Amino acid sequence: MVYVMLNEKRLWKEFDSQCNEMIITKIGRNLFPILEYTFFGLQNEVNYQVGITMQPTGRHKLKFTAGHWDPLDVIEEMFQPNEVFMAKPVTGRELMNRGLKLDKLKLTNTKEALVKSDQMIRVQSMRQYVPVLSVYELIGDARRIGTFQFQETRFIAVTAYQSDKVKNLKVQRNKFAQGFREGTRSSSAKRPTSTTSSTSPDSTMDSSSDNSDVSASGRHLKPSQFPSTDRFLTPANFGAPFLGPEAAGPFPTPTQLIPFQFDPNWASYYHQNHHQVAQQSTSSGLSAIQYDYSNPFANYHWPG
Repeated sequence: MVYVMLNEKRLWKEFDSQCNEMIITKIGRNLFPILEYTFFGLQNEVNYQVGITMQPTGRHKLKFTAGHWDPLDVIEEMFQPNEVFMAKPVTGRELMNRGLKLDKLKLTNTKEALVKSDQMIRVQSMRQYVPVLSVYELIGDARRIGTFQFQETRFIAVTAYQSDKVKNLKVQRNKFAQGFREGTRSSSAKRPTSTTSSTSPDSTMDSSSDNSDVSASGRHLKPSQFPSTDRFLTPANFGAPFLGPEAAGPFPTPTQLIPFQFDPNWASYYHQNHHQVAQQSTSSGLSAIQYDYSNPFANYHWPG
């Protein structure tokens, strides 16, 4: 059984508790916190490919008003974000020993950026997404053997930070944002509350901010009440696709994370040669999350 662990889970939870935001730009912006994963249960000598995409958690756009996020009543056209893949397959042994770090992954809001770079995922502004990691086994044809997503990695795509709490938290947590921190102290009155420039602190920064509530239709929706996106129950930081918490440690610690380099052509290869994932039994009876896009508020959980 294949298991995946989200690294820096406590940091991600800190962001999620504040309704995390990620800046998107035409030229692309890195995510912060950075997505890092550790793998368990792979076959040592078998080659694997890994893909990453962003799954929208609902059909409606959101708006930030008076310190709260609200879903808009108007439904606008949506598209499914693209999936990007590692530059080359790696063995299960290497993937388990070294893990995977997606520090080059960027978010954009334009089609043109996808043509210029194979490290981009296109998303839409003012929508919430959750990163989805897929593992493909390469024995003969490619076969997807697991899909993993973690609720605490959810974020709302924005072109400028809406919440001062989120922005400040990113600055506090990002070790590369020293210059921005100093500039904020010296000229906070001159700086806009957020920026979309390629040098502003965004996905290259940590954060644990945002307003404590989110509202919808006059009701305040807290971060914990956004739609749940965990596809599995997990002990500690561990996740198995569509399965219950059968796994337990101890597990080895990766010595060095594999930088995530991208292959722009692997997606077409996979779709030409893949087989569907075999249905897996589960003692917990869990299944993949299905989002109801026909109901405006089906994917939001309101306070009772």
